[in-house]
Amino acid sequence: MKVNKNLPTPLYHQVKDYLEEKIILGEWEPGFQLPTEKELSAQFQVSTITVKRAIHDLVNKGILYRQRGKGTFVSRKEDKDIYQLVSLRNEAEEDKHHPHKSLSFKEEEAGVKIGKMLNINAAEKVYKIHRLKIEEETPVGIEYTYIPCSLFPGLTEKVIEDDLFYNVFTNKYGMNLGKAKIFFSTITAEDYEADLLNIPKGEQLFVLERFTYTEEQQIIEYSRFIIRQEKSRYFIEIRL
Repeated sequence: MKVNKNLPTPLYHQVKDYLEEKIILGEWEPGFQLPTEKELSAQFQVSTITVKRAIHDLVNKGILYRQRGKGTFVSRKEDKDIYQLVSLRNEAEEDKHHPHKSLSFKEEEAGVKIGKMLNINAAEKVYKIHRLKIEEETPVGIEYTYIPCSLFPGLTEKVIEDDLFYNVFTNKYGMNLGKAKIFFSTITAEDYEADLLNIPKGEQLFVLERFTYTEEQQIIEYSRFIIRQEKSRYFIEIRL
């Protein structure tokens, strides 16, 4: 298992191609733990920096994932409909099987940034709801939700724990929901995200921002979801 140092192809790219080929051919199945970077470095006769860069690229592609304190593994990819991830209606079904862990629930001033997101004054109070999404006892996503206090008087953490946002908005407060607007981006995990999601710092994370509107086009909710991307591949199905 050697690289060809006479080729113009960078060494890390040759290592990456070799590792990816092992996975594509099924020699390394989902869940397989790779040799350590030191072991791969010896096998390829390259520096650990070269191996680290090759693995980093495959992690960013979602082909591999790192588990802090354990090692690097071949990803188990599950196809998921992006609509089910962000739709308030589908949360009702999803949350039966994928619970949230509440991290905090508090009232605070919106501030300039959140005020702009919700189209309210910066001094107005909002509920800030911070939760961890759990699947099969594994943390998979971090959620930040902001809701104007003036629209939902008396909202408590228990109400959110006992029911779903969709039901709370429509049944308890009589909101006529019109649409949701979704924005997509990525970030790299800092210490806080890495600790909560049990992943190494620097991992790529998928970010969804959701704005929920009433039929009268009033924004009643802004949520930001930070999601591990190594275990799932998301799709959108469009009817033609």
